[in-house]
Amino acid sequence: MVTSRAALARLPDGGRFVALDSLRGVAAVAVMLFHMGPFGWIAGLPFLRNGWLMVDFFFVLSGFVIAASYGERLAQGFSRRQFMALRLGRVVPLHLAAVLVASAFQWFYVVGTLGRPGDPWLFMRGLLLLDGFDTGANNPYAPVSWSISVEIVLYAIAAMLFGTGRRGLAIAVLLMSATIALLVLGINYPPVGRLLQRGILGFSLGVGCHWLHRHWHPHLHPALLTALEAACLAALVWLLAAMPLGGLTLLLTSALFALIVLVFARDKGWISRLLQLRPMIALGTLSYSIYMLHMLLIAPVTRAGPAVLTALGRPDLVAARPTPGGIGTLALSNGAETLVSLALIALTIALSAVSFRWLEEPARRWSRDHARRWGAGAAEREALTI
Repeated sequence: MVTSRAALARLPDGGRFVALDSLRGVAAVAVMLFHMGPFGWIAGLPFLRNGWLMVDFFFVLSGFVIAASYGERLAQGFSRRQFMALRLGRVVPLHLAAVLVASAFQWFYVVGTLGRPGDPWLFMRGLLLLDGFDTGANNPYAPVSWSISVEIVLYAIAAMLFGTGRRGLAIAVLLMSATIALLVLGINYPPVGRLLQRGILGFSLGVGCHWLHRHWHPHLHPALLTALEAACLAALVWLLAAMPLGGLTLLLTSALFALIVLVFARDKGWISRLLQLRPMIALGTLSYSIYMLHMLLIAPVTRAGPAVLTALGRPDLVAARPTPGGIGTLALSNGAETLVSLALIALTIALSAVSFRWLEEPARRWSRDHARRWGAGAAEREALTI
């Protein structure tokens, strides 16, 4: 289903951060479980009920990887326009496919069959990657593309500031400080709403992580690194479950994500070694497709599930009072819900393998070929997508 075993199971080499790549896949599955709602034993775990914060891990990791692969090149004069073209070539094809499929379901079933009102503006906003400038992630035509919109803004900021010396550093510090102030004060208005604020904070922390990773090399024994890895993951589970600062907990989780990136970037602890197993590498390889496509399965189950069950003579399995968010329209046992959630994960991974083969890999190949022609071939091998 993919082009080759090597394409799906990328092993450590040169500038690759394999454990971080695998963690990206784990984060994508966590976001999927969050979108299912409290559906079954796994998705109902308290820390996964706040799994929306795992998107901020993507932003931190993106800042780290873009700084690692393109920071020095942009500073040495690599074309900003070519950098943006390469980034867009990586993320846009799958975005367009996901929006078109989600919109087809929305127009033909939700609007055409259920008779709910359609919204052409929401469709255009999602298609044109404008959702990141809004105040919340609430577009059924483009369920997760808001983060891709934010990513592109972050790429543009990086292109403008990398290689501009102290002036660029001062602007970056001011931008990050202003973002933290906006988050703390709860100021959430377009075009610089909370979604974009989260991206700027995470990306800035990721860039800072890369600077520390390059310039600070303390010798840490694998056992100590393992203890740090375990402590970081335990702290993350606790923060997501407890949410001690409410919505502002994202300030703590973003800082913790930065520490996780620094620790796991070494690829030396025992947990990192587990993340270098082929199944985990495969999960990381498919992470962008998993993230972009999972709502294409969850939304139909949520919307069409009641009608299907009623047609099968099981209206008793339809929730009389659907819980808001996730697959709250079905009233199954915890065991049945867990089996459905596992089946959805398996189907999403299978669909992602197809997507990787026919959409992502061609986009990556285009990007790599042009990067090689433009003198940045190694950079595109390192600069992965969400």
